[in-house]
Amino acid sequence: MVKRTHAASPRAERFPIHIPIRYRLPHTSEWFEAWTENVSRSGVLFRAASPFEPKTTLDVRLEFPPINRAGLHGEVACKGEVVRVDPAYHGGISPAIAIAIHHYRLAKKRPPN
Repeated sequence: MVKRTHAASPRAERFPIHIPIRYRLPHTSEWFEAWTENVSRSGVLFRAASPFEPKTTLDVRLEFPPINRAGLHGEVACKGEVVRVDPAYHGGISPAIAIAIHHYRLAKKRPPN
């Protein structure tokens, strides 16, 4: 009898989407701002002000451009886990943080007054 093995699932396609992202450690009040470098169905890559250890849980909010003339924005609120950290480059480029998204919800966000 021949056993069948399952190949590893293919890596999710990444899209070079550059949108605002806010992130924080859960249960803290301070949000940090950055821009995404790429986004996939399962995660996001962005540059952070400082590195995080792998397996660190982060609250993340991705903001999409206005979806109507009233200025209503789409926002995705996520909880994810750091899966990779690329060190900062010489010359001031911040470390790249890759997170796997575990939970998310879609929300509408009105522009600030």
